[in-house]
Amino acid sequence: MTEISDWSDIETHLQETKELLLDFEQRFHQVRRDSIEQQELQQQQQQIRSQIQEDLSDRKHNNSKIRRKPNSNNGSSNPHSHSHKDTLHKQLQEISDRLEQIESDLESRLLSWSSFREPFWQIVRFGGIGVIIGVILKSCAG
Repeated sequence: MTEISDWSDIETHLQETKELLLDFEQRFHQVRRDSIEQQELQQQQQQIRSQIQEDLSDRKHNNSKIRRKPNSNNGSSNPHSHSHKDTLHKQLQEISDRLEQIESDLESRLLSWSSFREPFWQIVRFGGIGVIIGVILKSCAG
């Protein structure tokens, strides 16, 4: 009767290990997706920053031309360019917020002791048994 309960215990542990492996695999895929998204967002962030820099340099260049022309709009800037700048800053803030969220997710999701506790002790237990069996077999053979 104990042999049947031993087998059911092993099956239970095996099922738990499979579930933990599936959880780990899901976390791994999520981290992979987040890493790819993080890289894409960093590229977008850099592009937006360069656009803002270009707009600033264009505005400085235009302001120097405006000062030379006495019949200009008295130095007032184009409202469309101000709206574009606000849009770029808003996009930049949204990307920065999303990057912070991704970094937080990446730090907390992949490696946590609670997710590795059970498999770690399974490995230690069965690995230790394997080493002991190996030592016994070697001493019997030699």
